Amino acid sequence: MEHEIISEILTHITNNNINKITFSNIRNKELELDKVIGKLVSIKNNINLQLEYRYRRIIKHTNIVTSDFSNIETTIQELFELAKDINIVTINENINIKISKKFKISVNRKTTVSKAISFDHNKKKEYFLDEKKKYPFLIELGIQNNDGKIIKSKYNKFKQINKYLEFIKQATTQLDSSKQITILDFGSGKSYLTFSAYYYLTKVLNLNVKIIGIDLKKEVIEHCNDIADKLNFTNLSFIYGDVIDYENKDEIDMVISLHACNTATDIAILKALGWKAKVFFAVPCCQKEVNGQLKADFMPFMLKHGIIKEKFSTLLTDSVRSDVLEAFGYKSDIVEFISAENTPKNQLIRAYKTTNDINKNILSNLEQFLSSLNVKMFLLDEVKKLI
Repeated sequence: MEHEIISEILTHITNNNINKITFSNIRNKELELDKVIGKLVSIKNNINLQLEYRYRRIIKHTNIVTSDFSNIETTIQELFELAKDINIVTINENINIKISKKFKISVNRKTTVSKAISFDHNKKKEYFLDEKKKYPFLIELGIQNNDGKIIKSKYNKFKQINKYLEFIKQATTQLDSSKQITILDFGSGKSYLTFSAYYYLTKVLNLNVKIIGIDLKKEVIEHCNDIADKLNFTNLSFIYGDVIDYENKDEIDMVISLHACNTATDIAILKALGWKAKVFFAVPCCQKEVNGQLKADFMPFMLKHGIIKEKFSTLLTDSVRSDVLEAFGYKSDIVEFISAENTPKNQLIRAYKTTNDINKNILSNLEQFLSSLNVKMFLLDEVKKLI
């Protein structure tokens, strides 16, 4: 039966008859692969099978021209052997395939309303904020002019805001909308994203939200509070202070830390862990702590290059941060925040609280690995106080 199923999948692909195919419930847990999603797209006048590999921490894409039958067949065969669940959505049918541990296959088919296949790979981006609409808060922030047109030099910032709102919308599924949602934004700075999140959550999604921005620049805090007052954003406020000194009495639902330098991101993580925040977002920068400790004799062929050492330090630091969050009961991953063409600070650590259990083995393994590099991290030292 396996041969017949694979043959059917290949026929659907070569006949351009697949809207979506999903391979999930992956057998090999060591791969840390959640699922693979495939769809047909047109790239340079050729139909491709585009596969999105969703790993626990990263997402990878690959495109295979459907005329390359041998490559397509090998790939589908590999995915078939990896997945216990396969779902195929064709023009007029939904096919669910379940494969047991012993490779016993069951197939369930359901006829659906015919739906044309779209091969559009470069369709116009649908923004959360309409670039043709006038937004008073974007005017106050200098992103739109008084006529409501995006200022040319701020267009990348406008795209960044919309990408950020995509993540914000996803995060709302983890929050209790029946009560007021409290969000802390550490290192809010000029607060483009803070104002955008407040507007979107309160005016578009109609949620009861309170956002507090915290920063060390007094003049920026005053300016942001003035704008919030002018816009009548009553539950948006900004306070002067250091992240490490901030205390609160209310329940904190979500903690955001964007572009906090060096260990300031770690302090935000520690605060979120202590409060058991439901959601944590961070886009770190300036990971100097690890960079300053790495010795060139560890992988000298790599670390003799300053730019490689810097990137390695960034990846190592953020991977440790993500695993610390996992240890404290979060489902954490690292995704691209915005294209590297717009900013090099483009790694978003995203974490959703799933349990209050603490996995000490994860922390122990991290310590052992860092010890092998003769590296110490502030975050790992401090989280011990929370256990």
